Amino acid sequence: MNYNKGDVVILPFPFVISKGIQQKARPALVVSNHLVRRRFDDLILAGITSQRTNEVIETEMLINEKDSYFNETGLLKTSVIRFEYLMTIPKTLVRRRLGQIPQSILKKIDEKLKLSLGLN
Repeated sequence: MNYNKGDVVILPFPFVISKGIQQKARPALVVSNHLVRRRFDDLILAGITSQRTNEVIETEMLINEKDSYFNETGLLKTSVIRFEYLMTIPKTLVRRRLGQIPQSILKKIDEKLKLSLGLN
């Protein structure tokens, strides 16, 4: 299956606990440009969490249940996209596509990515 920039997907995320590495299905945002030819069939993703802190920092973006586009994302509740938590994975690891962030919001996402990567 092909995935596009702005797609919200589910995949098994690894995390470390005292007993070793575990995996849990988690949402992520595709941030790689699907219009560019690539050597490998990988995706670059930003992690998404529904665990919120008191403050959304400048390298994060809140996706609120009250946002007009929220239902398009496929997320179940208010979440935060964490642009400091990026990963490259083979697209075969993606379990399914949940939804998509609308084009009108992608420019804001690009700005958050640039800030996180020091490209400003």
